[in-house]
Amino acid sequence: MGIEIIFLGTSAGVPTKRRNVSSIALRPRESREWLLFDCGEATQHRILHTPISTAKISKIFITHLHGDHIYGIFGLLASRAMSGVTTPISIYAPSGIDEMIECVKRFSGLNLNYEIDYHILRGGERLEFGEYRIETIKLSHSIESIGYIFIERDREGHFDIEKAIKRGIKPSPIIAKLKRGESIKLNNGEIIDGKEFIMPSQRGVRVIISGDNDNPNLYQKYKDIDVMIHEATYLQKDFEKLKKRFQHTTVESLAVSAQNMGVKRLVMTHISPRYDSKEAENRLIEVAKAHFTGEVVLAQDLMKIEI
Repeated sequence: MGIEIIFLGTSAGVPTKRRNVSSIALRPRESREWLLFDCGEATQHRILHTPISTAKISKIFITHLHGDHIYGIFGLLASRAMSGVTTPISIYAPSGIDEMIECVKRFSGLNLNYEIDYHILRGGERLEFGEYRIETIKLSHSIESIGYIFIERDREGHFDIEKAIKRGIKPSPIIAKLKRGESIKLNNGEIIDGKEFIMPSQRGVRVIISGDNDNPNLYQKYKDIDVMIHEATYLQKDFEKLKKRFQHTTVESLAVSAQNMGVKRLVMTHISPRYDSKEAENRLIEVAKAHFTGEVVLAQDLMKIEI
């Protein structure tokens, strides 16, 4: 069971009939817990269409406090309590998140039957969680915005017991010798080299999950990125026509940065509602592919990725 990512909301600013606002869920390898990145309005409605249980959401990472990334957290926390969940939840976010939630709790009379553990981030933190860690980076946006880099620990080589059984080797004391990489001699005289069944070590998966950010080059120090999930709000030509230019990334600038970083798979999200048609979406992909030679994916609500 690999790492699973589910997109719960992929629109920028406001929802459309096809896209909810920002939220992404990630389940680490061989884990039952879910990590939630951003929680825009109606995120809990999207969760109802997935295998995710709010009881299994142990950590919420907020990129910034704009409404399309945060307004759904109040309802999700309330529903989590009403479902009888009592396990604590950790919330990682820029400054102000604790004041927002505690204010809503106070004025709405919301009593949670679990603890919230707040972690205020400023960028540059390294958060360790056993089999993975999450590094944070300060991004360039109109308010404080944080990017998250999910880094799985490298997996050591292991003994492939299924391969050994297929070779006719039954579980017995000789398995211990094979696990040590030693050679054994079967009753029929065949010599079996234990190294044959030892799988090579594997580098841990690396995933960028970005907040709103007008400078994807800020991620240049990160190498060997398997998946880069980043906003691609506008095409450059449309961005240049805006009377007021917000601090967002264009498809072109994102694709060029991802190409320079050697990213394997680029996933574009936080899509402006102006591109809410299949024809427009195809155009976004075409433009990205003109600048990026890896795999290009345009995120859709409820889309799943396995790594």
